[in-house]
Amino acid sequence: MPDPLPTEAAYSATFTEYVQKYSGAILTLSSLLLEESTEAEQITVSTFTELYKPNRRAELNPQLFPILAYRSCIHHCAGLTAGRVSRSAKDFTWDEQIVKSLWYGMKLSLPEISTILQKSVPVLKAQLRHVREEMAAQGNTLPNANLSAV
Repeated sequence: MPDPLPTEAAYSATFTEYVQKYSGAILTLSSLLLEESTEAEQITVSTFTELYKPNRRAELNPQLFPILAYRSCIHHCAGLTAGRVSRSAKDFTWDEQIVKSLWYGMKLSLPEISTILQKSVPVLKAQLRHVREEMAAQGNTLPNANLSAV
């Protein structure tokens, strides 16, 4: 009887394909959240290392993998920034920074962000309105992308 679980070699090949496909997006997200390229690279490696171990014996789900990767990246970034002092009073909260990075930086859709953060679209719209208002009050130029949906 054949082994129903994927072989280690098959899993590794599929995992490598996913890493190649999503590593740029995860590096971008960690760079947006941390504003430190060295730390962002470390977070990217940690994200994929974390995802590799528990999923070795399971079939990789192509729809679930990027969601897990984004969540893991956000979790690692949060852990790294938890002890840091805010750079200025104008900084956004951590939740606002995440939403801002996913919406304006990554240009993900509201349903995608909703799935990643496990928040409803109306809650995200309210957060994005607040972020947009804060950015306007600070004199930041608002990106044109994704503005019409909020």
